Amino acid sequence: MTGTALLDRDAIARATMASVPFTWGLVEDSVPEQAARRRLAAEFPAEGFVLTERPAGTAAGKGYRTWNLSLVQDGVPVPGGMRRLTPTWRDVVAFLLGDAYRSAVAEATGQDLGGTALEVRAVRYGAGSWIDPHTDRADKVVTQTWYFNEGWRPEWSGALRILRSPAADDVAAEIVPGLADSVLLVPSPDSWHTVAPVADLAEQDRRVLLVHFVDGGRTSW
Repeated sequence: MTGTALLDRDAIARATMASVPFTWGLVEDSVPEQAARRRLAAEFPAEGFVLTERPAGTAAGKGYRTWNLSLVQDGVPVPGGMRRLTPTWRDVVAFLLGDAYRSAVAEATGQDLGGTALEVRAVRYGAGSWIDPHTDRADKVVTQTWYFNEGWRPEWSGALRILRSPAADDVAAEIVPGLADSVLLVPSPDSWHTVAPVADLAEQDRRVLLVHFVDGGRTSW
């Protein structure tokens, strides 16, 4: 099964985007087959991740604690990361690098993605992992985040929170990591969002595929 068969380009393109508190949308059924969703969750990479962390409340910027595996940098597959993937996941990355995916995201968000470079990471959030409220860097034109957790329970926390302001409790929407659901975000000065800390009682890592379309020449909004 190829990446084209696994991911539904049209489901991404027809995502309904909200404009409040900023431009974002929940994409459902972008992996239409239940068997494919479960396969991707079961084969999500498990090794090669590097811990990145910064304490909350520092002057250097947002706090976070996540485990990352770089798969694509500046539009080019990263050999060390790609070696950690099964053939099914390599097919997914190949689809993400293709024109069909790029055009689908552009259609959904209304953003001009010409000249942007793709960055892709697999991310694991273990117990206690989180990201502080932030808006993303100005060079990120669009972000898409997929979740690959089957049976995630609300009491495990770890939800993505769409915020109205920098305050972590000023929540406009909350997305619990599910099985192949994804979220499109268009970064802006108002695109505040956060990831709530994963609870110690969580029985699995929060598993995320994170995709950025990056314009290296854009340094401000």
